[in-house]
Amino acid sequence: MPTIMSNVLSTNVTPASLLTLVLVAVVSVAIKRRYFSPLSHIPGPFLASVTRLWQVATLIQGDSIGVFHKLHQKHGPFVRVAPNEVSVCHRDGPRKILLTALPKDSWYRAGALPDYRFQTTLSITDPKVKVARAKQFMQGYSTSTLLTFEHRIDKLYTQLFTWIDKFAADNKPMDLDQFFSFTAADITGELLFSKPFGFLEKGYDIDKTLSRSHAIVGIGTTAGYFPWLSKLVANPFVTWTGVLPFRLVFVTAMDAIAERHARKVDTNDNDPDILTLWLQALADGKVTLRDVQGQTTLGIVAGTDAMSTGLQTFVYHTMRHPTAWQRCRDEVAALERAKGRSLAKIVSFADAQEMPYLQACIKEALRLFGPLGTGLPRVVPEGGTTIGDMAFPGGTTVSIHPYSMMRDKNFWGPDAETFNPDRWLKKDSAELDRFYMPFGLGYSGCPGINLAKIQMSKMAASLLRDYDIRQVNPKQEWTYEAYFNTLPHDWPVYVKKVHQ
Repeated sequence: MPTIMSNVLSTNVTPASLLTLVLVAVVSVAIKRRYFSPLSHIPGPFLASVTRLWQVATLIQGDSIGVFHKLHQKHGPFVRVAPNEVSVCHRDGPRKILLTALPKDSWYRAGALPDYRFQTTLSITDPKVKVARAKQFMQGYSTSTLLTFEHRIDKLYTQLFTWIDKFAADNKPMDLDQFFSFTAADITGELLFSKPFGFLEKGYDIDKTLSRSHAIVGIGTTAGYFPWLSKLVANPFVTWTGVLPFRLVFVTAMDAIAERHARKVDTNDNDPDILTLWLQALADGKVTLRDVQGQTTLGIVAGTDAMSTGLQTFVYHTMRHPTAWQRCRDEVAALERAKGRSLAKIVSFADAQEMPYLQACIKEALRLFGPLGTGLPRVVPEGGTTIGDMAFPGGTTVSIHPYSMMRDKNFWGPDAETFNPDRWLKKDSAELDRFYMPFGLGYSGCPGINLAKIQMSKMAASLLRDYDIRQVNPKQEWTYEAYFNTLPHDWPVYVKKVHQ
């Protein structure tokens, strides 16, 4: 019998017939996903309804924010973007998705850095576990703690302003995008473990570390959909050999942690940093050494891009509206008159907080272009949920793209695409906060949001008081890549000092 069966198979099964069977299987799956899914009635790209590859291809192109925004403009508040995922831009979305403790999609597991052994507050998908883990690390990012580090920020901002003065004196174009990235990275290193990486000192991207780091974020964003690819890109062997695109920052961070951990007794008591607090949690048995290493790596890789984008978006949008720039400058002058003194060269966070129009400009710039470049996918629990009049069965992935939410005319009015800081100064502006999410919302919001507020406030007040800034080519739009984080670039400027 086995011989007869083998003869039959060898006679009837050909490469062509196998290919036909595969094609039939693929088509059957595609038809089932497209026409017999509980999500079949939700509009969206045809390919997105049958394969995740449409979404992956969109991410690889680096403009997912623009693509998803156009899809919502075309189809409305619900867009099917994968066989089992719906992008939501509905007024009930933030409350039902981000402000409810829904589990994060497994895609987030790619947030384990430098490899899958190092779980972080980004990679953990269970809300309860994530909140418990974050509790041990969030003290380092509280406003009260960060303000004790303000002198450290001032020191590095002074280095940045030395470069700005040089370009102003030479009347040469300056790539502020790059220098903001240098500043963000060095401040991150300084605050985390008292060691800036030296980008501001050198004035260039050492070993192309930052550009490669952003590229690996793009790969990681895509790899999150393919666990095998994620482990191929980030695994113990890669970590052990040091073959990392962000090797400089990783090695510097790990050396700092190892050196401080080996001391057992912290000698930094008179001038602590964030690592001081995390090592205390380690000593108390609340976290592991690997937890500290992973969280430090995440803070550098994700925090640098996010902070650079924050600084860039304020300058880019405000300088394109000279009236807004001048109003901010006038507000600084008015505060100086009211206080009867000049503000410090690097304006304090406390003083910057007393400038409502400046704060409105910061908030409006982040609304138009914030640091998050992808959706924030959550998994609907068993029993399903309803958003607006749309029901979603349990197991469905629902996501919100902050870029789309913060530019939707249904929430922001007909001028949603326009830079209008005054919208934040109206009596009913608090209502807009429901849809404002440049750093996410809820239990998985960006832990660095307080640091962003401090850095952006100080930089904005100091820079616009002392300098005029204009693009080399005023008609040139910046370019950007939107992966997990967004990162703009290529908008060179001329700077001119106007205040001594």
